[in-house]
Amino acid sequence: MVKCLPLLMLFFSDVCIASAPADFWRLRYDERGLPLADVRINNRFHTLMLDTGSGEGLHLYKHNLYTLIANIGLKITQKAPRRMIDVSGGESTSPSWNIHELTISDVQFDDVEAVELKPWGFNLGGDVPTNEVMGLGVFHDRRVLIDFKNHRLQMLDSLPSEVNKWSSYPIKQTESGLRVTAFAGITPLHLIVDTGASHSLLFSDRLPANTLFSGCKTLEPEASNLDCRVAELSITDNEGKTSNNLAIVSSSPTPQEIDFDGLLGMNFMRERQVILDMIEGRLYINP
Repeated sequence: MVKCLPLLMLFFSDVCIASAPADFWRLRYDERGLPLADVRINNRFHTLMLDTGSGEGLHLYKHNLYTLIANIGLKITQKAPRRMIDVSGGESTSPSWNIHELTISDVQFDDVEAVELKPWGFNLGGDVPTNEVMGLGVFHDRRVLIDFKNHRLQMLDSLPSEVNKWSSYPIKQTESGLRVTAFAGITPLHLIVDTGASHSLLFSDRLPANTLFSGCKTLEPEASNLDCRVAELSITDNEGKTSNNLAIVSSSPTPQEIDFDGLLGMNFMRERQVILDMIEGRLYINP
């Protein structure tokens, strides 16, 4: 029986590919339904959680990080320590390096920031997971297909021809991540697209006074209604089509440093195909 709902921010059926190309990575999922990719970096194997809610590139275990930056074959520049704040207001700093060119499972990436992993986040019951993390910073200036329907991830040189049939949303890259506009009733909300969040999240003090709440059973039938409050949000695509999503509502005061109103989590993206177009600033979703 499910006794808790983990919600975490660790601050492709219609896309046809004849054979698995070199930039094709298989996705699997942890017990919370969060995406994992098994990759090779510097001749070492890593299991990385895909977390688009993290602006950094790689969050690695301390031993793995220092092994990587000791590689004399890589051009690496040490940066100022990275200050990180999660949705619960937790703050930490971590040593940070910029790797000018890094190959991850035969795919080359430029200017990848690597920091020491310090588990972070907000959860309802249970422990914050401690997987190493691949964040949004790996994919800057790229187009990436995250296919939660066929469980694969691929870098794209161009958009697929059928993308005009997908829902499209403008996204804005901010220091907090990729921001998309959703609504609670008629009130606009700025949400961060976060594959590291098992469920969408809304901050209660950012919601209109007439918001209707329900218990957790509306989101997870096996949960207790007392585990959390749930509210409905909507998001409208470029064609005017509106999709609804249920979100957990955080009752804690929103930390002052947070410049967004919540997270668009995996319960919105699960079993769907997602393209993050970091070049044109668009989010595409194939229902």
